[in-house]
Amino acid sequence: MQFDPQKFEAGFFRRALTFGALAAFFAITVYAYLGTFSRYWSDDYCEAVRNYKASSPIAAVIQRYEEGSWRAANRYSNLTFVGFSEWLGENNLPITISGMVLLWAVGLSWSVSEFRKFLNVHWSLPADIFLGLMLEFFILLQAPNLFQTVYWRSSMMTHFAPLVFGSFLFAFWFRLARLTKKTSAFDYGVIFFATFIIAGFSEPPVAALVTGLGMLIAALFILGTPAAKQKLLPLTLVAFLGALVGLIVMIASPANMNLIGKTHPTPLKLLSDSFLFAYYFMAFSFKELPLPNLLSAALPFLIALVYKKINPSINLDSKKRLLWVLVASAPILMWILIAASFAPSVYGQGYPIERMRFLARAVMTATFMAEGALCGVLFQNIKLSINSRLVQGSLYVALFLLGIIYPIRAGASVYQKNIEDYQTRAKFWDLRNAYILRHAQQGETDLIVPGYSAPYKVKEIDDDPTHWVNICVANFYGVHSVRAVSIPEPYLLEYLNE
Repeated sequence: MQFDPQKFEAGFFRRALTFGALAAFFAITVYAYLGTFSRYWSDDYCEAVRNYKASSPIAAVIQRYEEGSWRAANRYSNLTFVGFSEWLGENNLPITISGMVLLWAVGLSWSVSEFRKFLNVHWSLPADIFLGLMLEFFILLQAPNLFQTVYWRSSMMTHFAPLVFGSFLFAFWFRLARLTKKTSAFDYGVIFFATFIIAGFSEPPVAALVTGLGMLIAALFILGTPAAKQKLLPLTLVAFLGALVGLIVMIASPANMNLIGKTHPTPLKLLSDSFLFAYYFMAFSFKELPLPNLLSAALPFLIALVYKKINPSINLDSKKRLLWVLVASAPILMWILIAASFAPSVYGQGYPIERMRFLARAVMTATFMAEGALCGVLFQNIKLSINSRLVQGSLYVALFLLGIIYPIRAGASVYQKNIEDYQTRAKFWDLRNAYILRHAQQGETDLIVPGYSAPYKVKEIDDDPTHWVNICVANFYGVHSVRAVSIPEPYLLEYLNE
């Protein structure tokens, strides 16, 4: 049998992508596994109590929204999904959080596939899966505060969940946009409802949604062809309307009365500080995380570049103008979207706290990967004077090493650094939970329990029984009061087993 170098290269490329996808999935499963050690912390108790007292999650949302006494009363989607997760039983936190990490892998892989098909770029499904998994991996790897953002349910439902559900909305929107069939009323309804729900998780997502969709509408009006306007404009307007209604519902919440009397920046100061803080965030990311940022752009670039070498029949000349526009505009759009996501924090407090920078991290990583892939497509036909076989072989080796070894090494490092801490904390929480339940069943109403330092800046049970966390914990367990005290470690297990 005659040796065919092109078939050999194509086979090697597919295997590299497959093994790379498996390596990225390994890293993601590490993050999902850490989620199995998630337990109730701080606001989790309060949110669970709200759902216990209401007849349904929807009733809990309406009650909280109308009362407006809680600082997050306007986030209508947040408590809704907390209530649904409570239906999963006593292990609802590990199931919910681990499931969300894995669900995001599906949503991002589908998003990459639909976006690629929308641009009429032809490559294989393994490449879509590989890029989708690597996108999640790089975002989680660089998360400003991983524990608060992903493993603390109250914050996860605020800052992580909208990105998970948003990935499916993104994919569905591009699927409708690229299909030639007429968009049905049902499809429009799904787009509106999904955008409205995603807008209600917290302020950063809705600010970014309204800004991004508004820019897309303007671009379609100014630059869009008649065919593009006919197909894309209605989809974008419906999505924008859903986000705008969500924003109005959040602004109209009685909870916003609590903001009256506080000092807030002027519109000009809000705008300038949002863009300035976004610049600081991007500059800091380049300085502190150079390798992940570089690799997140390099891997898609290598895939797009190599794929043309093994599929010479691909011709993208007709799309080059659009691709160049996307490459040139992406950094500016990234800056605007990050500034928009920072604006609610700038309005309320100043520079965003760590967990509120997660959306910015996702936007930045996605932009780097998109830029890398687009540049790879644009430079596919570049002619090199040196040995092309040597260059291609070097690209294959680089793709193999970067795409497989790096996520495996990073995933193993995340496991080694965190597993003991997460396991120990979960074991202690389970013992204390059993202790509280046991003594509550025995009729005790004022409980003294072991306390310890708050994990990753999340508030733990206080030594003051009138603290708001303690009140929520007492209501959660159905007792009069709960107070935490420090107990020496040698006596801790003996105390909890009483």
